[in-house]
Amino acid sequence: MAEHRPDPPGSGDHDDQSGQRPPEPLGGPVQPPRPPPPLAAAGPPPEALAGFWARLAAAFLDWILIGVVAAAIGNLFGVEAPSAASAYGDVSYQPAPGPFILVELVYFTWFHATSAGQSIGNRILGIRVLDEHTGRALPYARAFVRALMSTLSALVFFLGYLWMLWEPRKRTWHDMVAESLVVKAAFYPPGEFARPAG
Repeated sequence: MAEHRPDPPGSGDHDDQSGQRPPEPLGGPVQPPRPPPPLAAAGPPPEALAGFWARLAAAFLDWILIGVVAAAIGNLFGVEAPSAASAYGDVSYQPAPGPFILVELVYFTWFHATSAGQSIGNRILGIRVLDEHTGRALPYARAFVRALMSTLSALVFFLGYLWMLWEPRKRTWHDMVAESLVVKAAFYPPGEFARPAG
């Protein structure tokens, strides 16, 4: 009696499928996943944007710190500006605005270009500055432009700062010029504080 042995794979009545393309899944070819839309297209949700009072408190803390450092520099180098003379002809002196503006430019340019995108006041209030297109920290050039424009925003009764009250994305003049947004750090956790980005 002949012993029945199973046919080796690929033999017998089955057609050879080698060389044929596997069938496509239902619905057509599989598409690769799309990258998320850039921040500028969708933007952060409204609740992620930093509010007026948080930004004002952060700026107030920063200006106190900047004022102390600027006054120390002014006293060190004897940089003072004469104020109005009194009725007795005496002329009083006060710190010149030059050191304050210089320290302000260096301070905000440095801190807002770090990986955290936070000044000391921003860090205390839990907010940060980021690039509205990429969601990352600002490059140094744009951080400098933002710091410079923030001085101009304060010249006309702080109108440049108050602009955020009716701007849809809560941007000030210096935010719009530097293409930046100020957001809550709880929604967009910052990088390492005071470390240069990149």
